[in-house]
Amino acid sequence: MSTQPIRKSKRSPYKDFPIRLLYGVLIALLLAFAGTLGALAGYQDGMQRVASLQPASDVGLVQEQFDLGVQDYEAGRYDLARQRFEYVIALAPDDYPVAWSLLGEILAIQNATATYTSVPPTLTSTPTITITPTRDLSGVDSVYSRARSLLAAGDWNGAIEALVVLRDEELLYRVVEVDDSIFAALRNRGEQKILILGDLEGGIYDLTLAERFGPLDYQASVYRDWARLYLSALGYWEAYPEQAVHYFGQIAAAMPGLRDGSGWSASERYRQSLIHYGDQLAAEKQWCEAQVQYEAALAIRQIEDLSLTLTQAAYICSPPTWTYTPSPAPSGTATITHTPTPGPSPTSTATPTTIPGSTSTDTATLEPTATMLVATDTPSPLPTETDTLISAPTETDTPVPTPTDTPSPVPSETPSPLPTATDTP
Repeated sequence: MSTQPIRKSKRSPYKDFPIRLLYGVLIALLLAFAGTLGALAGYQDGMQRVASLQPASDVGLVQEQFDLGVQDYEAGRYDLARQRFEYVIALAPDDYPVAWSLLGEILAIQNATATYTSVPPTLTSTPTITITPTRDLSGVDSVYSRARSLLAAGDWNGAIEALVVLRDEELLYRVVEVDDSIFAALRNRGEQKILILGDLEGGIYDLTLAERFGPLDYQASVYRDWARLYLSALGYWEAYPEQAVHYFGQIAAAMPGLRDGSGWSASERYRQSLIHYGDQLAAEKQWCEAQVQYEAALAIRQIEDLSLTLTQAAYICSPPTWTYTPSPAPSGTATITHTPTPGPSPTSTATPTTIPGSTSTDTATLEPTATMLVATDTPSPLPTETDTLISAPTETDTPVPTPTDTPSPVPSETPSPLPTATDTP
């Protein structure tokens, strides 16, 4: 029987290393999980043991303090009952809901009636109770009466001051009546500030405070809304004239006398906004739109300077057009009259000539000398034409006849006969 040698496999140790590492990680995770489960189980067991070891005397003590607190509350010992309920709530806040409600009632009663002295609760001794005697409310009554008198007289500031003093002295004194009085005083003072004093911000503030004591009536709400709109419109004043015209136009239509602290009424603000908007449009060469704004401003109040500005804007917006219309020619008959001027008449004179050296007895033969005046041809002045209008002009043109000139007669130039000389011996 033949035997063969057994071959031994030789594997490298480096090839088995990843598998061994994986096994190690799994084992470590299992051990960690097991440890976590053990710790959790131990924690729960410990909590149960601690709960089992809690003394039952504490639970009984809390119940005892709660019962004593209820007895003190029913007996009117509110201060002591308050301390007991606070102790119960501190130790078992979820187990005694009645303690919460009774503690709230005790606090309301103590705040309304008297002050109290806090004494730390003790479990072994009885808390010390400080009793405060009932206050005398005669002074509060007088303050309330004075506040009502001021309210009836319309002195809203004095009434509000008196009511505030009363509320500080006694918080729960006639709560409903005092609230109604405060509401009326604030409401009327807010209306007075808006309509008369021009204090729009103060009026809005008073009406808002009054609204905390009761709902505002319709009239007061309207006054507050218009005051708010007025303040909003002031934000556009001069900077955005178009928006200012829009908002102040609404206010001026509803409440033209509404004014602010500066004394400017809504109507005057609207008129000035129209002028500002018109000036802006005129600067942009929108003359027709500017004319509309100027006309609206003049409808509120007439101003001479603004009238001139409106005239200029209207002239540029709609310039006049010139149309030539020929006038009819005058018609009529003219009469020309010529008046001739007569010239001078010719005259002839004869002057005898004496021969020198002759005597009176010796008469020489006289030589006749004839002196003849020749007529001077002086032309007559031109005839004067006098036009006499016969009838009024009509649309029908009648030809004017040509005037006929009649010449004046020329004077005759025929000389007169010479004088005859007479010889005297």
